Parts: sequence; C-alpha cells; structure tokens
Amino acid sequence: MDTPFRTTNVRPGNATLVYSLTLTKNKAAFWGMNIGGVFLLFIFGWFFSLYVSLIRPGLAFELVITSANVLYVLLSLLGIAAGQMVLHELVHGVFFWLFTRSRPTFGFRGWYAFAAAPGWFLPRGQYLVVNLAPFVLLSVLGILLLAVVPTGALAAILAGTVMNAAGAVGDLWVVFLILHERRPIVIEDLGDGFNFYALS
Repeated sequence: MDTPFRTTNVRPGNATLVYSLTLTKNKAAFWGMNIGGVFLLFIFGWFFSLYVSLIRPGLAFELVITSANVLYVLLSLLGIAAGQMVLHELVHGVFFWLFTRSRPTFGFRGWYAFAAAPGWFLPRGQYLVVNLAPFVLLSVLGILLLAVVPTGALAAILAGTVMNAAGAVGDLWVVFLILHERRPIVIEDLGDGFNFYALS
C-alpha cells in the first residue's frame, strides 16, 4: 500500500475522495462549529481563569462595564479577537510552509480568517500538526504569560488565550475526524474547507 510520508502537490494516483466539506456551502457544519465555539468559550474561560487564580493567588482583577467605558471595552475585545485570529492563522501558515516549502494562502471568508494550502496533499501526521499547532503553542504561550504579565495586562492576555482556544473548534473537530479515519489518507486544505482522500 502506498502511504506517503511527505506532503506532495501531486494528487496520489491511488487517492479517492471520501469526504469533502466547504463551510460556505454546509450551513449545518458552519452553525455547529459556531455553537461549539461558544460552548468552548465558556469551558476555556473557566479553565484559564481557574489557572490564574491558582498560579497567582490573592490577585484580584475584574472587568467592570459601565456606560462610560462600554465602547472602549467592546473595541478592546474586538481588537484582541482580531489579533489572536491573525496570530492563530499565521501559526497555521508557518507549519503549512514548513511541510510544503511553498507560500500558504491567507484570506477571509465573511468574519473569519484562514490559512490554507490548496493543491497540496498532506499525510495524516503532518495535517494533525498543522491543525493542532495554534491551539497548543498559543495556549502554552498564554499560560506562560498569564503567570508573569503585570496585572494591567492580565485581562487582555486571558481574553486572547481563551479566544484562541475556543476559536480552534474547527481545528479540533478536524483532528477528531482524522483520528477516527482508519484508512491511510491525505488531506487537502482549502481554507474554508478540506478534502479527505483515502489511499488504496
């Protein structure tokens, strides 16, 4: 059986398309991931807040929203969300480049950003690394920063860390699909979706 161990920009001759998803065309998957992301926002919000309370006991910080600062708070959260989204996709892009040695594609679809490598076929292990890298690396970075940043920056770092982890809902779902596919596979990332090919 021909099982590739490297990324290729030539579709393997024994590859058969077994699953394809495009979020802009699959509304059920689109809304499912959005709802899952909101759920993860609460889960990771609780987790990372608990971590801060354990690693920095006695430290009190709170977010007070008043009519005077509501615009500032909203703009700050939008800025943090945009910043972590760009950073998240840059990490994806770095790992796409490491495996393909080709410049990845970056873009926006509606309100979300993406990094992709259309035309490249990644084996299971490499695609798992690409998908998990932002979630793992940026969560670790957030954990390290939350332990040492000044109190004034704590809320912003916490918000960015939580948003990044929750925003990885699509990546985590794809990882779940890959781990439950027993056949040898290669994956083509399209940015707003992907193609799974089984190798015969």
